Amino acid sequence: MLYPIYVHQGDEKHAHGVTVPDFSGCFSAADDWDELPKMVQEAIELYCDGEEMELPKPTSLNKLMKDKQYQGGIWMMLDINVSKLDFKVVQMT
Repeated sequence: MLYPIYVHQGDEKHAHGVTVPDFSGCFSAADDWDELPKMVQEAIELYCDGEEMELPKPTSLNKLMKDKQYQGGIWMMLDINVSKLDFKVVQMT
């Protein structure tokens, strides 16, 4: 499932930081761009591990781009393998 991620671009001394808005409080980092998908997938798996939650629907990238808390970074869409997420489904009423 495609989820938007927000990347705070690193440099020679700092890793690229990643925020995953649809998983509140979930973040990751990677030294190389090629490592980002693996590191974000792992962060989301750890975030969901054993939690009672409903799988969030991806937020529209258009909506997120208007949010003032996300300035100066790069938006990407990342395909998260939700079949690897281990959480207890909670029905929202």
